[in-house]
Amino acid sequence: MDNMDKNKRKTVLMFPGQGSQYAGMGMEYLDLLNKTNNYFEAASELLKEDLIEIISGGNERSQKLENTFYSQVSIFTLSAAISDYLSKEKYIDGACVFAVAGHSLGDYAALYTSGFFDFKKGLDIVACRGQLMSEANVKMDGMMAAVLGTDYQTLKNLLDHYRTEFKGDVYPANYNDYSQIVISGKRKDMEKAIEFLKEKGVRKILPLKVKIASHTPLMKEVSEKLGEYLSNITFNEPGIDFYSSTSMIYTKKEEVRSVMEQQLLIPINWVGSIEYFLSNEVNTFIEIGPGKVLSGLVKRIADKNSKDVLIFNTDKLADLNNLKESLI
Repeated sequence: MDNMDKNKRKTVLMFPGQGSQYAGMGMEYLDLLNKTNNYFEAASELLKEDLIEIISGGNERSQKLENTFYSQVSIFTLSAAISDYLSKEKYIDGACVFAVAGHSLGDYAALYTSGFFDFKKGLDIVACRGQLMSEANVKMDGMMAAVLGTDYQTLKNLLDHYRTEFKGDVYPANYNDYSQIVISGKRKDMEKAIEFLKEKGVRKILPLKVKIASHTPLMKEVSEKLGEYLSNITFNEPGIDFYSSTSMIYTKKEEVRSVMEQQLLIPINWVGSIEYFLSNEVNTFIEIGPGKVLSGLVKRIADKNSKDVLIFNTDKLADLNNLKESLI
């Protein structure tokens, strides 16, 4: 597919969520990004700290990158900056974009790219969400873990059994690919559930760099507070379709508040979202933001469905150059 005709290209832009952050992300092409807008200065002003120092890994401030509040602001800022840079430099033909989609926090960069709000408003929303979740971290002591090598239905049945027998609040949170499902709950319940799952033959369970029970009913208080904040936001008409990977719908401006409020309470269905795109003949996927997690998930889902697709990411300068050479 390397020589695909531009007129036949159908592209989805996808944005990663919390957990994709790492020290030094985006730093090697920071000068390119700042030519588009001064995103990092705006974020630093909001934080009252130098965001570039926080994400560069150059001093003790870089440890803050693992804090929910700082990681969410950092990922959103970098993803939005890259998205605008790609658009301004015409790396992406807007006429070929079928939709944008995000993975959890990534929904906010996707909503920004769709045109629902400007960067400053998006930054304020993400800061509010990050602060609410950071505060909930302390109260809840949550935990998330990736279960590998077990299919979704088997795992769901085991967790239903666990909740019935042990009264522990542990739920499937992310259906990432056919054999990678993230589970979420309070730490004390999660630790017992992990032992239970291993006793039932589940062999590989990896704790994630997230300290909250996202995408479960345990997020009700955070969800309600976020909904109250969003009720005061006026959203624009989008220029690009935004597809919610939790609600599994295209979102209208009057639905943004309810969809993003519900997003914290219900599982991410990344598999179902990518299957939907593949069924609509999407043949190009571009991951915009730090890391390559979503690129790997899309490849495995596409391979399972015998679909030949192009997958790009923007993690390094070389990745940007590869995208430019392949798509312009």
